[in-house]
Amino acid sequence: MNTSLATVLIVLLAGLFLTLPFLPALIELLLKRDGQPLNVIQKHEGEIRYFSQGFRAYVAPLLESLRECVAQGASATGTMPDGLEYHLLGRTDDTLLRSDEGKEATCRSVEITGTDVILPDGVTFPNEIYAAGEFIGGGKNIYRSLFGEKNVQLGQASTVIRWAHAVGALRAEPDCDLYGRISSDREIQLQSGCAFQRLNAPRIALGRTDGEETDIAPEIVPTSRTVARGLFDGDLDIKSGEIVSSNIVTRGKLHIGAGARVLGSVKAHEHLTLGAGVTVDGSLISASTMRIGPDCQISGPIIAEHEMSIEKGTRCGSARTPTTVSAPTIQVAEGVVVYGTLWARNEGQVVRQG
Repeated sequence: MNTSLATVLIVLLAGLFLTLPFLPALIELLLKRDGQPLNVIQKHEGEIRYFSQGFRAYVAPLLESLRECVAQGASATGTMPDGLEYHLLGRTDDTLLRSDEGKEATCRSVEITGTDVILPDGVTFPNEIYAAGEFIGGGKNIYRSLFGEKNVQLGQASTVIRWAHAVGALRAEPDCDLYGRISSDREIQLQSGCAFQRLNAPRIALGRTDGEETDIAPEIVPTSRTVARGLFDGDLDIKSGEIVSSNIVTRGKLHIGAGARVLGSVKAHEHLTLGAGVTVDGSLISASTMRIGPDCQISGPIIAEHEMSIEKGTRCGSARTPTTVSAPTIQVAEGVVVYGTLWARNEGQVVRQG
């Protein structure tokens, strides 16, 4: 082989190797085969009840057998198609769930209860529980997942690892750790010391509250002139009792004084503070941290990019217009009520009041 031919071959090989990485792009440029939108599966869609609904369908074939167990006051065991063992409990009898000599017990089967059930303390459930009746859990129990067709009550210092859903009300006694998705079709009540991540219900009550609230906003008597605001480059201080008749956007810090009312939405790029009794008719957004004082009323979404704290007596949304409260870390005082979704992307805590 002469030198010229060898040189040509080397140049062609080098050109080929340089072109190979671009070959898929060149083919797509010519054929345009991936021009259509991606086929995204929509069945999840971030629905908080997605896993609980799937589990309900999972145990549906066993419900007829469960009803027979209830009628006979008996129990039964078996194996699901995926190999998991299940236990049908047709009577109010937790003897199979009790630990020996006070030691902690572990129930490794899928527990499916057909009647009201009261569980002992210190039991671990590494698989799901389905409760057709009222469910009352013991203290310091650990649940992987839990579905209740009626009311669900979690004992003190219990843990839910993945999700829990109640068709009725879901109540957690003090110091429970609620990871993952916790939902109810009626109401969630968390006592002081409870940790949470994602909650959803028509009404979420934190700690002790004063009962049901009305959707009628209190009459606002201005103690200052009514003003219109807009975009601000620096910090902004809205005086106590002032009424703001437009949306507010500030690139600095924002403080809204006690008793003030904003007839629109609020956004601050830095720290956002609300004094006592502030009313915001729209959304409340901070690109930094947020502190909401006591007895406030916010109608729209409440979002902070960093930390958020909410003091007692504050109402977020209403029964007619549910909303979303979201931040990586949320500290919520006893006496706060949220209608809709309360989502702490890292951790939320119900703070005890002194």
